[in-house]
Amino acid sequence: AVPLTPELCAALRREAAGHDPGGAAAGTARLTPEILATLPRELEPSPDDPSDFANRCHRNTEHHHAGRNRADMRALSAMIDGELCLYRDVRIVGPVPGVLVGDAFNYRAELLVVGLHCHTQAGIGYVPASQVSEGHPVATSIVSSGGYLDDHDNGDVLMYTGSGGRPRNGGDHLSDQEFQRGNLALAYSCNYDVEVRVIRCHDCDASPSGKLYVYDGLYRVESSAYGPGKSGREVCQFKLVRLPGQDALGSNTWRSARDLTDALVAKIRPPGYLTMDMSKGKEAVPIPVRNTVDQDVSPLEFEYLVRPEFPAPPKPVRRGHKCCIYSKTACSEMSSKCAASGCACVKRSGGGGPAYSADGTLVRGRPVVYECGAGCGCPPRSCPNRVTQRGMMHRLEVFRSKETEWGVRTLDLIQPGAFLCEFTGDVLPADHPRIANANTNASTGASMEEWGGIVDPRKFPPRWREWGDAPAAVLPDDGEEPPRFTQCPAPGYVIDVSKRRNFAAYISHSGAPNAFVQLVVRGDEDESCPHLMVFAMETIPPMRELSIDYGVDQ
Repeated sequence: AVPLTPELCAALRREAAGHDPGGAAAGTARLTPEILATLPRELEPSPDDPSDFANRCHRNTEHHHAGRNRADMRALSAMIDGELCLYRDVRIVGPVPGVLVGDAFNYRAELLVVGLHCHTQAGIGYVPASQVSEGHPVATSIVSSGGYLDDHDNGDVLMYTGSGGRPRNGGDHLSDQEFQRGNLALAYSCNYDVEVRVIRCHDCDASPSGKLYVYDGLYRVESSAYGPGKSGREVCQFKLVRLPGQDALGSNTWRSARDLTDALVAKIRPPGYLTMDMSKGKEAVPIPVRNTVDQDVSPLEFEYLVRPEFPAPPKPVRRGHKCCIYSKTACSEMSSKCAASGCACVKRSGGGGPAYSADGTLVRGRPVVYECGAGCGCPPRSCPNRVTQRGMMHRLEVFRSKETEWGVRTLDLIQPGAFLCEFTGDVLPADHPRIANANTNASTGASMEEWGGIVDPRKFPPRWREWGDAPAAVLPDDGEEPPRFTQCPAPGYVIDVSKRRNFAAYISHSGAPNAFVQLVVRGDEDESCPHLMVFAMETIPPMRELSIDYGVDQ
């Protein structure tokens, strides 16, 4: 293979401009007809600038996905039009603020929104030459999809076939010029020692796109070469080596989680597991407990409580309210049909449509979600307004951590808005004498055992406001009115988890949580005793610890 030296790159640029026809590349390699055929003319200027990006995105969407319902591309177009994509004017070299190693994304469009990658199709993202003081483009990110015949990857070392190699599943609808600009930028990143972000693509049934894009951190381009690949076609090949000192490789964690899940499903106890199910069959999904740190077995030393035991309502509740009374299947389709039937539960949840989508995703947070209950005529198993009543769906585990003592993490990919679990324990009235002492101890940062294990639902900050409020940002000023949510009384109880509890008591506190507590009332239940339901507020990749904001500083 011919090394892609700076001199060769310069010669290629001169040849593309017509200044060096057939000449030698500073003694490194002759520009043969084969090379010129593969590396087309007019490498510069780059079209990748903010003013033209939106138009190209729309063109690619119409051309490549004509006749297909691509909600991701429609959403991306709306965000581009609203100037909501991050770092379009100033490209980020190195880590992107707010993006952690191991973060997972369902669509390539999401990579662009957060500034991790700047293309919806091309595998190499780069800063155009016009924005670099040296006058040469430099690559800032690559998406390694395993879709090229010459890729080799062991995690820490990636042999990457540059844009323009022969795809296994057909070619992209991008120009040869666009391909080679990426190759040239990656070669200059090698020359200038520019850190490159690497995102790996995995097949994933749990993702709505069928793909999962995992950010694996920063790599250095150690070498670049041009020559014959395994397919026999001339390709640009680059060797990227992961920089030391970063968090664990996200893609390796993803694979390990899948292997671990397969073992648990097969009832094979991996090393370090204290039990395969701390709930002893009480939960819909087993909850294993893992400790590879010390000999602590405290999660197994209490009574497991699946749901709280609320006191009887202080007064008789309403009966026969107008909820799905026209047909026992009226709620089987979560659309306008449920609202048109006069479903009182859906209407009580406030504006903005039903609380849940057809697949059980919480569409947006709200003060209280009113689910259908025991007095409703809809089928309990199929009604889409009974999401939390069907129990947890995701595989979670309690684990011992050196940083947070005990915590809860997911073994599955969890989508935003997904129901995780209910917070349970012994229910105490809000004026119980233990509350004052618990509040005093909690404010000092004491552990759960020290502050008495009291969880006060009145202290949970309204994190529900942060989930699903996208319309206010992307809709025009004359768009839909913001929903007018129903006001409800503050919870009149606290939960004591010192003796009886479920695994939710081990979810860690964070001021920047990835999950939140949503109040839920079912049917005619007492509104002063809502259920504390935990929902995901972002995409949570496997082996990522769950966290909520307990409001302990309030």
